[in-house]
Amino acid sequence: MSKTDNTTQSEKAKSQDFVSMTIHELKTPITVLKAYLQMMHLQLHKDQLPDYIKTVEKMDVQLNKMLHLISDLQDSLSTNADNIHCLMNNFSITEALKSCIDNVKTTNPDLTVETDIPQAELIIKADRDRIEQVINNFIANALKYSDGEKYLKIKSAVKDDRIHVCIIDRGAGIPAEKQQLVFEQFYRVESSLTQKQPGLGLGLFICAEIIRKHNGEIGVNSKEGEGSEFWFSLPLRMKY
Repeated sequence: MSKTDNTTQSEKAKSQDFVSMTIHELKTPITVLKAYLQMMHLQLHKDQLPDYIKTVEKMDVQLNKMLHLISDLQDSLSTNADNIHCLMNNFSITEALKSCIDNVKTTNPDLTVETDIPQAELIIKADRDRIEQVINNFIANALKYSDGEKYLKIKSAVKDDRIHVCIIDRGAGIPAEKQQLVFEQFYRVESSLTQKQPGLGLGLFICAEIIRKHNGEIGVNSKEGEGSEFWFSLPLRMKY
């Protein structure tokens, strides 16, 4: 390895260390602020001040968005270092899907969620938290870019010893020439909707890295004006 290569790697390592420390310094005060907000929330409930409660809840939502951005940066840093951690265990992908579906129904009571998933318990060997992270990211993106459309379809099927999972929306859709770019780091499709939404263009990139880490495949099918179908597939280890 040349001296130039060594210097470049050293500078890259220093840069990653700096970003890592910065992320940590950002996360700490936000976590403290959330704790204070929770205390305020409890007190406002006791004092029966609904208008102030709504304000505190809105503040908490914004802090959660900041934490999600920081989490994306952390995952991106790990991914760039080829160091994303996955704890592999056998678990039911059916159960994981049902958990994600229950969560989105609870947090979005006005949303119509259509499901088409097998009743049988389908077992895969993977990191459940990471796979649920991918599912939840697909769901969050579908809701974020559907421009008020209160519909979502979640389906899965077994084909060729693989489990295929799809999240379908009726949003604005993605131009054909930009569909594969959405999984690139920091890429965001330019539209009036994306300009209104916060984000760094890291979520789908991280999803792609997680699925690749599991020897899976990931993709999107979309038509402008008709919506998008984000999907991934993973090897099916066994079923019962």
